[in-house]
Amino acid sequence: MFNKDFWSEIFMALRRNKLRTILTGFAISWGIFMLIILLSAGNGLKNGVTSNFADRIQNTYTIWSSSTELPYKGHGANRFIMLNNKDIQLLESLYQVEEVSPVLSQGGTLIFGEKSKMVSMEGVKPIYKNIEGIKMLEGRFVNENDMKNKMKVVVVDKNTNDELMRINGETTMLGKTVYINGLSFTVVGVCKGFPWGDRGQCYVPYSTLMAIYNVKEYYQLAFTTKGLDTKEENEAFQKELKKRLAAVHEFSPEDKRGVWIDSQMVNSLETMKIFNTINIFIWVIGIAMLISGVVGVSNIMRITVKERTNEIGIRKALGAKPRSILLSIVMESLVITTIFGYIGMFLGMGVMEIVNMVMSAGEVATGGGEMSVFVNPTVDIKIVVLATLVLIISGVAAGFAPAWNSVKVKPIEAMNYR
Repeated sequence: MFNKDFWSEIFMALRRNKLRTILTGFAISWGIFMLIILLSAGNGLKNGVTSNFADRIQNTYTIWSSSTELPYKGHGANRFIMLNNKDIQLLESLYQVEEVSPVLSQGGTLIFGEKSKMVSMEGVKPIYKNIEGIKMLEGRFVNENDMKNKMKVVVVDKNTNDELMRINGETTMLGKTVYINGLSFTVVGVCKGFPWGDRGQCYVPYSTLMAIYNVKEYYQLAFTTKGLDTKEENEAFQKELKKRLAAVHEFSPEDKRGVWIDSQMVNSLETMKIFNTINIFIWVIGIAMLISGVVGVSNIMRITVKERTNEIGIRKALGAKPRSILLSIVMESLVITTIFGYIGMFLGMGVMEIVNMVMSAGEVATGGGEMSVFVNPTVDIKIVVLATLVLIISGVAAGFAPAWNSVKVKPIEAMNYR
């Protein structure tokens, strides 16, 4: 049945109506192409956002100082709450809390050679690297020995490193001596930074900064937790923690301000919920495009059957079996959807691979020092192949209905069809 004449007949029918075949095929290719582009773009956006926090421990919290909103026990509103060692003791007394790192912040000017840059110097403990997902590009982060001996060492962000090293052909500040607010520090590491404006970021041992500036209050506390695996558990913990902090600092537990408590896990769950919604939206649009392609195939096959009604009548009169007529028409549909479906698939994958290569080259060129918003915009090959197969099967099903109607027509009626 599937001999040379059979296939010649099919391709002859397609060549006879080139424009119609191409337009129908274009609708199919475009549907697959756009589905791949949309899915890849959605994955790229998702990968970009999550990559910025991929190195962060999920079970982390940050407490920020803030001003009160409500008067409470003789204290007026708009009283600014500063965090201190009582808060650290409170956190360490909670069984859900594992490790705590205060964050001492001190602005200043970093000088290297003849160049200088405004920086935010943060005194932290070694665990802070994992809490915030700080990615080291060179050297190391502050360690326990630095903490114990109050070493004057500093970790600088890549942008600060690159900006101040544009002299003498050197590329890294690692091992160099810099001056921050007139004090000398040895650079032990260069990290990927998240700069705000033109201000750079520096990290020094918490004990060193506390000794230099005699700071006993701070604006930020970061800590890790255990046993909080769901959104509900984290929300309950946040509510209880806010109540205890309110008792320590004497502000109303109902005050929406006073302190801000931020959960990395809750943020991640909310972010994933947003991306799941985006994925559903993308799939709806993509499937709608595929359906339009299938409808195009169905319409073209109906037109084809009508044009060939006389031919079908003659073939039936000459003894052609309904099965062979049905098969030839369905195979036309299969050929169109298969060829153009895979053209759209390979074009879509090719375009996104080129985009991925260009973006990867740009990431290498910049050294990964910036926040990413679009990373690895590709889609799983299994999903692409499955979508293409679904389109092919749908195209065959779309061509089956008019083909089935055609073989049910009596030969005499088909030959007299106008």
